Amino acid sequence: MDTVVVVGAGGAGFSVARQLSTILDPSKHKLILISARPHFLHLVGCIRAAVNPEGAFEEQVIMPLDKLLVNGNGTIITAEVTAVLEDGDKGGSVTLSNGDTLRWDALVLAPGSHWEGPVEVPNKKSETIEWFKGWQAKFAKAENILLVGGGAVAIEYAGEIKDLDPAKNVTIVHSEAMLLNKAYPDKFRKDLEQRLRTRGVKLLLGDVVPEDAMSSTTITTREGHNLTPDLIIPCRGPRPKTALLAAAFGEDSLTTAGHAKILGTFQLPNHPRVFACGDIADLAEQRQVGKYGSHATVVAKNVLALFNGLAPSEVYKGSLEMIVVTLGKNDGGAYLGLFWGICFGGWFSAKVKARDLLVPKVRGFLGL
Repeated sequence: MDTVVVVGAGGAGFSVARQLSTILDPSKHKLILISARPHFLHLVGCIRAAVNPEGAFEEQVIMPLDKLLVNGNGTIITAEVTAVLEDGDKGGSVTLSNGDTLRWDALVLAPGSHWEGPVEVPNKKSETIEWFKGWQAKFAKAENILLVGGGAVAIEYAGEIKDLDPAKNVTIVHSEAMLLNKAYPDKFRKDLEQRLRTRGVKLLLGDVVPEDAMSSTTITTREGHNLTPDLIIPCRGPRPKTALLAAAFGEDSLTTAGHAKILGTFQLPNHPRVFACGDIADLAEQRQVGKYGSHATVVAKNVLALFNGLAPSEVYKGSLEMIVVTLGKNDGGAYLGLFWGICFGGWFSAKVKARDLLVPKVRGFLGL
């Protein structure tokens, strides 16, 4: 019986496992999903969960995995993978934190990313709830909040903080001359800037907070601005969790930025039974969970081809660039990379994302 092991139950891993559970024959194939958490953590909602206690949102972002696998086709194990071994072209094994060793004929790596600050959430549910409540208390107490970085994470923090208390002083320091990055058109980036300024958020663009000042209450930025924050939130973007991959397949399996080098089939070069997708994959696209269902479709088809004795041939053709950035529950901006690039404002953003942060939709993806 061929066994596929999926490592990680985040946005990419759970999508791969769910799709595989619909196409694998349980009489011929075995599916194992390994998750460090006993639940799915809805990362999109974690900023609100950390900032605002209203509606106990910290409970809503924790979702059970018990209905993820269609018709129960597969097994979910709560553990961390501590080592990966490859046995030539025959597959290999993974060692788990509980001491078990599992054999695999196909391995899908989707471990996600390391984050900073409130969204680097513990694995246990009880610790997660306390984690969010602890941060809620910090945001409630703080009067001068500094957000270091000016991507979507910082923008969404700013919106949630202003929803919590419009009187709080919020400053964003971003190294680029405009918010976000050059993947998005200037008109969209400037629109978000204006929306933040309208809500009283101070923006220091083209400026940097020195690394050695990240824990200080008195900061002088590179451009000479003096700040006195009582809460500093790093928003500098995630780092891919690829240490395990490098240990197993060598440092040359990664790019200089730490992402996994992959073929169009999501296979690792020279390792045809190993796939990498989601945050860790080296792709020329913005890393967003909304794209990972498409990653999963390609991976699932190629795993099945492998088990049927065929060469994987499904190739990822990329995804449309789009983003919805929320500014609290009732404002934000959206961009759709069609035609000349279409921008939407607060009404659209609130309707499609901001009000519930996609909680009902994600629950549906999990079979709940």
